[in-house]
Amino acid sequence: TVDYWRNTALSAIEDAIAKTKTPAKAWEVIQSRQKELYLKDSSMKEMMTSMVMQALGRPLEKVNGFARVNNAAATYDGLVDAIAAKETCKDVLKEAGWSEFEDFEEACFDPSDNASACGFLTNQDRHNMYQIFFTRSVKTDEDGTKDISEESYGLMKELRGMLGVSEEEGVGQIRNFFGPELQIVLTDATEEILRGNTTDALLTNLKENVDKVINDYKLDEEMVRSYAGPLYNRAVEEIGSNTPGGIPSVEEVETLSFLRTLLNISEEETYDVHLTTFGTAYKKAIKEALGTTGVIREEYREPLDDLRARLGMSDEAAKEIYMEAIGERMKPMVEFISNEMERLVLTKDQLAQKRGTDFGEDYFKDGSKASGKLGLGTDGNIMSDIMTLIDFYIENGIVQKAVVGTKKIEKKIPADEEGGEEKTITEEEPIYESTYPITATGMGCIDTQVAELCYRQFVVSSFTDQSPNAARYEASKATFGGILGLTAEKMEEIGSNIGGMVYDNYITQAMATKSALDQQDMMFLANMQGKLGISAEKGEEMLLDTQKKIISEEASALFDSGSATPEKVKEFREKCNSMGMDLETDVGLTKSRLVNMFSMEITPGIDSGEITMDSADVLAEIQESLGLTEEEGEEVVAGLITERANGILADIVGCMLRGMDAVAVESMEKLVQYAAFVDGDLGLNVEESNANKAFNLFESKDWTGVDTKVVEKQKSLLKTAFGMSA
Repeated sequence: TVDYWRNTALSAIEDAIAKTKTPAKAWEVIQSRQKELYLKDSSMKEMMTSMVMQALGRPLEKVNGFARVNNAAATYDGLVDAIAAKETCKDVLKEAGWSEFEDFEEACFDPSDNASACGFLTNQDRHNMYQIFFTRSVKTDEDGTKDISEESYGLMKELRGMLGVSEEEGVGQIRNFFGPELQIVLTDATEEILRGNTTDALLTNLKENVDKVINDYKLDEEMVRSYAGPLYNRAVEEIGSNTPGGIPSVEEVETLSFLRTLLNISEEETYDVHLTTFGTAYKKAIKEALGTTGVIREEYREPLDDLRARLGMSDEAAKEIYMEAIGERMKPMVEFISNEMERLVLTKDQLAQKRGTDFGEDYFKDGSKASGKLGLGTDGNIMSDIMTLIDFYIENGIVQKAVVGTKKIEKKIPADEEGGEEKTITEEEPIYESTYPITATGMGCIDTQVAELCYRQFVVSSFTDQSPNAARYEASKATFGGILGLTAEKMEEIGSNIGGMVYDNYITQAMATKSALDQQDMMFLANMQGKLGISAEKGEEMLLDTQKKIISEEASALFDSGSATPEKVKEFREKCNSMGMDLETDVGLTKSRLVNMFSMEITPGIDSGEITMDSADVLAEIQESLGLTEEEGEEVVAGLITERANGILADIVGCMLRGMDAVAVESMEKLVQYAAFVDGDLGLNVEESNANKAFNLFESKDWTGVDTKVVEKQKSLLKTAFGMSA
């Protein structure tokens, strides 16, 4: 059944290819046979693909035989017929309306699929057939001009799809064939331009010659550019090699401009070759402009800009060359400062080890020997050299400003008329950040450790200097740090380290005579922040750290020496509270020590009767300020009272044995005072006889002037304390 349909389909397709049936009639026959045999469309599609491949493979196989024996005429004619056959097959399948065949070439001419219409052909066979077809498509007119017609271009495109030849390979074929023609016309035109005396008329005539070749051969823009670029580059190099000083004349610059127009090359595309050819001359000009001072004067800046434009370099490339020239001038300045810094802070042996050289009796430039200090001092005078470097950097315009964000500001708008209201408006202003394209560490002329030492030395000197230059030093700290290549975070860290010592010394001295810093102290510290480049947040952190350190040392001195008294403990606690310090987390006191402080401070008050049950707010204030919980406070009070109660009970019993009843009653009054804190439950173990005797004495004491309720309350507390029934 299937074979019957296949024979019908193949025959119908071949009839359509032979033009004995129309595509529509061929499909009608195929579809009619499908219905007779009850075949589904899904089965039909796969079988139809096979029939089409078979129908198209036969003519290609025949043509391949011609191509292998170099029968160009038969190959060309056979391929034209094969293309026509393919179009007929497409028309037949269009009648079916199947989407699977919308991209016909992809469906039927896959060179990697052996079952496809061209799958049986080798790669060499396919390219050989296309090469023969291409060559036969090129026609030569009476003038000897070679040309490919529009029709032939269309056929070649169709053939590439059938033979699996890529567009890139097709373009390469055209380039290989017509490239020499294009090369000749472009080279002749370029040489004519380089002869000089270029006019608009000459440019127009030459461009017409070039455009004719491009249009006649339908050459793509990419191909033209591949030939034009090298010609222009050689022209630039030729001018550069024959120009005195490597700088082209005005006429030569104009010639290159004409050449770019002829070759249709933009100025941006030529930046690289101009940089390679003329970059050295531009760099030399910059170095000459730097002169002996190292700073390019204002009158030289515009000529340098004009030279850059004349040399045809991009702004970015010119800027890079400028930075290179500046960097080469800056490098020895940085190396000198680095060497002086090392000699300032290292001993002779350390310096010799670092540099691998024995310096003998090494001297500073002012004649002094190496100081041998392992820390920083201010005795080495490198400040003038550093300021020279900073001036060089700034005056040559190397520091760049970049917008990193915006901020909102309020502006006052005066009233429009007398008596009107002043308005306030909010505007956004850009936030700028300085960037340093050339840095000492970036150039590798100073290592990070020495760079940090140099910055530290500069900050210390700016802080301690009392000369008129002090303000200038202070204002230049961030710039010097940027030139060295230090980050803002590293600069603040170094400033903070110095500031930490300043803060520590100053606050320690100030707090030796007062419990808290006053306004004058805070103003001094704020001034130090500005001088050392410390942020307000960091300054506040350093202040708190120093205060914590001082208070911690004071706590150690108070408690470790054994000199703590209730009065001193209270004074210390109140001092910490006034400074907003937590005794456990900030000062570092343990929980047990805080409990001891609470016990020590409340004991005199409880013993003297100043602290009673009515003094709960006093106990709570002390407990909370020490960071103790309510339960912890109650536990301390209960333990203290229980300890005291046992001692008092012993006194009461002893006094009764000795007949000192009045003294015993006084002790019972103290016991009642303690019992009030725990509702009488003192946990005492009292013999019944002693309890009864003591209570009778207490009950018999003089109660004159005491409120009845108070009397009954005290008797009740004593009974509970003695374990007597109510």
